[in-house]
Amino acid sequence: MARVIDFRWPDLEWRGIDDPSHACELLEIYAGPHNEPGEERFQLTVCTPSALAEQLRRHPFLIGRHWLFVPELRPAEVTRWLNDRIGVMEARTWTELAAKIGRIGQSEFED
Repeated sequence: MARVIDFRWPDLEWRGIDDPSHACELLEIYAGPHNEPGEERFQLTVCTPSALAEQLRRHPFLIGRHWLFVPELRPAEVTRWLNDRIGVMEARTWTELAAKIGRIGQSEFED
């Protein structure tokens, strides 16, 4: 079973969110196996529809893997939602579990 150890919003550590309805931010998820040591970092981009539209105006092609779309960026709500989903994931090995979490966020060891 998985456990979330921590969440980190690297860019929000030094600035806040100007407009929660227009935001696109990197989120790092630190997760590991339940009742065992160790953790991995997984990353995803949390983005609102208007921020996505702005991104597409600047870059007409975006790869949508490891993006989470929300109507408004509310960090506490996003992390609570992710914690609930990751916390119930199960697999026989950490490698299999990390692969499941990796479907949500890019693993630090991916590729």
